[in-house]
Amino acid sequence: MESFRLKNIIILILALMNLCLLGLLGVRLTTGYSAQAEARQQMVQLFAAEGVSLDDGIIPGATPPAGLTLSRDPDEDEKLAGFLLGDELVMSDGGGGVTTYQSENGSAVFRSDGTFDVVIEQSGETADALCRAFCRAFHYEALAFSLDGEDGSASAVQTYDGAPVVNCTVSFSISGGRVASVSGTHLPQAGQTANGNGALSALDALNAFLGTVQSGAVVTAVTDLYLCYELQSTTATPMALVPAWCVSTDTADYYVSCYTGAVSSG
Repeated sequence: MESFRLKNIIILILALMNLCLLGLLGVRLTTGYSAQAEARQQMVQLFAAEGVSLDDGIIPGATPPAGLTLSRDPDEDEKLAGFLLGDELVMSDGGGGVTTYQSENGSAVFRSDGTFDVVIEQSGETADALCRAFCRAFHYEALAFSLDGEDGSASAVQTYDGAPVVNCTVSFSISGGRVASVSGTHLPQAGQTANGNGALSALDALNAFLGTVQSGAVVTAVTDLYLCYELQSTTATPMALVPAWCVSTDTADYYVSCYTGAVSSG
């Protein structure tokens, strides 16, 4: 009987300890949420002092993704060329990281930094259908047309893991209702993590942008704040993705590097 009672006492003590730990965790979480809410309100007030409206509801708590180093994918290049020119492709290596594909429908050139140019001599699809299908197949979004009758252009922005790569775009030249050429940058959808430490939070990014406002940027409202990537190319690393915060305003978009805090305008 004594052993049974002692066991019940131990179980009760353990249960009380778990309740205490849960209580402490709840207090810590509540304190953290309160601190975050207070920090957001302080940021709103700092922007208001500069004559810029900022809704604290658009300030996310998301953690920036890691930076990435990408490697060119010949299979992806061939897939893209085949999508625009058909399956009967003839590939040739021009050296220096340049690859060419040709078919009876046109030719395509791909380079080591991810840029490409495609000339389409004949296409059975309308420009609208081909542009939209291309964007779905190769991860481009925000497709926009600029047309005068059946002539003009279209453009879209590539995404990586659902986030836009702000300086990685594709352009379509349209003539007679058909796509005549396609050029831009295309990234493979797999890469190696390059950096994931010390990334700026949304509040840190806003603080960095506030310095730009104080330096004379003409802004009266921050309308959105979201994570994106910037494409950077060097001789050693032709394709590197660096996470950034996009600060959308009533006058322009600004990009704050998650690693350096540097601010650039779009």
